[in-house]
Amino acid sequence: MEYSHADGQKAERKVDKHMKRILVISWFYPPINSSEGLVTYKLLRNSKFQYDVCMQESNASWSYGKNEKLPESDNVHRIPVQGDTLELWKEKAIEYFAAHKDEYDVVMTRSMPPESHMIGLKIKELKPEITWIASFGDPIANNPFVLKSMKKISPYSLQNRYIRPMSIREMASPKRMLKNMIWKKRVKKEQEPFRREQQLEHDIITRCDYMIMNNKYQKQYMLDPYDDATKNKAIVLPHSFDAELYDQEAPVRESKKIRMVYIGHLDDIRSPHILFKSVLKLKNEYPDLADRLELLFYGNMSAKEKVYLLDNELLDVVHIKKPVDYKTSLAVMKGSDWLIHIDANLSGVLNENIFFAAKLADYIGADRPVFGITMFDGAGADVVREINGVTVSYTVDEIKNYLYLIVYRGYSVAVNEENRGTYDAVNVAAEFDKFVETRVLDGSRQS
Repeated sequence: MEYSHADGQKAERKVDKHMKRILVISWFYPPINSSEGLVTYKLLRNSKFQYDVCMQESNASWSYGKNEKLPESDNVHRIPVQGDTLELWKEKAIEYFAAHKDEYDVVMTRSMPPESHMIGLKIKELKPEITWIASFGDPIANNPFVLKSMKKISPYSLQNRYIRPMSIREMASPKRMLKNMIWKKRVKKEQEPFRREQQLEHDIITRCDYMIMNNKYQKQYMLDPYDDATKNKAIVLPHSFDAELYDQEAPVRESKKIRMVYIGHLDDIRSPHILFKSVLKLKNEYPDLADRLELLFYGNMSAKEKVYLLDNELLDVVHIKKPVDYKTSLAVMKGSDWLIHIDANLSGVLNENIFFAAKLADYIGADRPVFGITMFDGAGADVVREINGVTVSYTVDEIKNYLYLIVYRGYSVAVNEENRGTYDAVNVAAEFDKFVETRVLDGSRQS
C-alpha cells in the first residue's frame, strides 16, 4: 500500500503481519461520519500494524450520518458489534473480548464516548496483562464546555448583592432563603453525574498503561493533579489529514467572490455571533460587500444565529448549507479561498483553549489559508499560527478589519508547507508506530 506525504512524494510502508492484531474499541468508525471515527480511521489506515476495530454501524447519534464510504485498508478489519444503545454495545463488545481475549496483547480504546474506556476497564479486569492504550479526544471530567454552561452562583444567594442591587427586605426574605435552599439541592443533584465523570476519568488514567492526548494543553489540563509517572504514560499525537482522501483538483467555481467556508458544528458556546456582527458592521460601511464576499456555513447552527442573519439582512453574504459527507467536505475545503476556524471562548473558565478540533487538521490538508477566531493561547491558536494562518480574538473591530483587508485589499497568506507536514497522517501514524514499537511492545516484552 502506498501513502502520500505532504510534499507529494510516495513512501512504501509495509504492514507488520507477524505480531498479533491490536484490538481497537471505537463506537464511532466509518461508515459512521463523526470526528472521532475519522480521526481513528486516518491513524489506523496509515499505520503499519494490523487492527481489529470493534465498532457499530447502526446508531448515528452525535454524528453526520452512517453512510460514509471511504477506502478500505488491508491492515484494518472491522468487527461490527451491533447495539442500538451505548449500554448494549458496551455489553456486546465485552462479550466479544471475553471470547477472543487470547488473540490480543494490546487494546486501544477511543473516546468519545466514555463507554469505550469503560470497556477498557473491563478488559483490563478480564486480562490484567494486556497493554491498554486509552485515547482521549476530549476530557471526560471537568469538561470546560460543561463548566462554561454551569451556573456557579444561585440567583437567590446573598452573594448577588455584590452583582446587583438587593434591598434589606429581599435579603431578609424567608421566600428568598427557601428558593436558595431549593436551588442548592437541585444543583447538588445535577452535579452527581459530574462527580461520577471525575471518578471514571481517574479510574481510566490510573489503570490504563498508556494514554493518547491530541495536544499539550489537553495533557496538562487532564494530568496536572497526577505524579510524573502517570504523566509519562501519555503521548501527544495531533489530529491529522490524509492526502489520499482529497480530490486532486479543486472544484470549478462560477462565482468570482472571495469564498470563506466553515464546516462543522456550532452552538451557543462555539458561536459564530461575533463574526456575524463583524460582517454586519463591514456591510454597513461597504454596501457592495455581498458582491465581493460569500461566507458558507456547512453544518449545525443555533436558531438564534439564523434569526440574527435574517433580521439584519445578511443572507446575501452568509449562506447556510446542509451538512455534507466527509469526502464532499474535503472538496468544499479545497474550493475555498479561506477556511474559517471558530473556537469556543472559554475565558472565565480557562485562560487557554485545550481543544484541538479535528476539522482543523482537514483544513490544513486542503492547503488553504485559515482564518481562526480563537483565544490568544491554546491548541487551535498554536496550530493556526504554525501553518501561517490568521488568528483573531473575539473582537468585532479586529475581525472586521481583517475582513476588509481580505475583501478590499487582496490580503492573503501562504500556508507554511514545512509545518503543514506535521499533521500529515503518514507522519502522525509513523510517530504512533514508533511509540508502539519502543514503548508498548518493548514494555510488554520486558514485563
